[in-house]
Amino acid sequence: MGKPYLGHLGRRTAALLSALACASADARAQQPASAEDRSTSNAVLRWVTATARPVRTVAATGDISDLRPLATIVGSARIVAFGENTHGAHEPLAFRNRLFRYLVEELGFTAIALETGLPESREIAVFVAGGPSAPPPSEAARIARQSFSWGFGNFAENVDLLHWMRAYNDDPRHRRKLRFYGIDLSLGGPQGSTPTPAAIDAVLTYLARLDEPAASRLRARFAPMLRHLPGDPSSPITRAEHDDLTGAIDALVASVRRTANAAGAASSEDYVWALRNAEVARQGDRVHRAQAPATPGGGVPPGAWREISARDSAMAANVEWALEREGPGGRVLVFAHDMHVKNAPTVGGPWRLERPPFAMGQYLRTAFGDRLVILGTAGGAAPRSRAEDRATIDAMLARVRRPRFLLDLRTSGADPAVRAWIATPQGLRINGDAIITLTPASAFDALFYVDSLTPARPNAP
Repeated sequence: MGKPYLGHLGRRTAALLSALACASADARAQQPASAEDRSTSNAVLRWVTATARPVRTVAATGDISDLRPLATIVGSARIVAFGENTHGAHEPLAFRNRLFRYLVEELGFTAIALETGLPESREIAVFVAGGPSAPPPSEAARIARQSFSWGFGNFAENVDLLHWMRAYNDDPRHRRKLRFYGIDLSLGGPQGSTPTPAAIDAVLTYLARLDEPAASRLRARFAPMLRHLPGDPSSPITRAEHDDLTGAIDALVASVRRTANAAGAASSEDYVWALRNAEVARQGDRVHRAQAPATPGGGVPPGAWREISARDSAMAANVEWALEREGPGGRVLVFAHDMHVKNAPTVGGPWRLERPPFAMGQYLRTAFGDRLVILGTAGGAAPRSRAEDRATIDAMLARVRRPRFLLDLRTSGADPAVRAWIATPQGLRINGDAIITLTPASAFDALFYVDSLTPARPNAP
């Protein structure tokens, strides 16, 4: 694992993810473990060994009874946020599918929300909603390739998810149908923090059906500005142009709202998605405005924390929108990178940002409190030679010598050494060879540990 799994991301987005994840090797003193450290380590090992719940497999088919301890972890939470510790690995993606099946079949969850572009996800949502006839076997693969952003449509595990959701919804015994949501923005360009026209185009297509004059006026207004999206550095957007773009997006939102009374549009799926796409266009504009100037020679500028925080704030707002759509009885599984789901700022990295960015999980925790449960992923093969790697959460959990398990961090028991360990900043490996620093007890409610990671299966043409 490692940087090859970032190849589908925009260059700056990949750099930000990798840079912010990396804790400098000199940030953790490489001193021999003291007797006190060994005592704490042994206490934590005893606790994990005693309380960890084995996970039989990551495969979504077959018996799921080994996941029933999750009922205690999830409780009455309306949102479970599950993080993967790298993009493009088979095990977290496959376990996500198995987890969702369990949450749906035994805990009544009604939707899944993924780290993929919200505008592009509409076609996925329509596909999984079901229909009068079975789709061709290749349809899910085509839709995945076309409608997942960041290259995630290249992973067969995402195709498996769409197949399962469609089959579930096509079963007449299931009166409540599952829903699919993308929660991310459409971002691209060489800097990876510039909105694409996807959200704007989706809204203009909607308006053309209900208010063609307004759609034509807005299309003409946007035309000279779209060359700046998704952000060609050879043609930087001026302040005046950006103000014009923001004004056009505000007019787009207002135009959608004016269609609410047109033939019951306000209750239609088309209106609901068009209004949200207009808001996503506005969110993307905020991220774009927060983008820090590039530094000479490239790299991540110190002010990049603003755009990262703006993106995660937008994703949290889109999760809230999804839950609102599900109604009082709805429950949603959110799936994104550990970097997004954690209830902790992003600490570490050689780029020396001015301040740690906020993560989506922090915004969600503020909004939902204990109605949110955060499940992170730890583990995977890693170098054994670095002292800072041997001191990570991953290395501690590897000492249990079980291939997969769930660990509820809220059951630390009476041992003060264990309570102190989970309440102290620790390293967590992500993307194979990078380390971030966080406090386990506040960052996650529970952890899914897997001993090794393998590449995701390809979505073959």
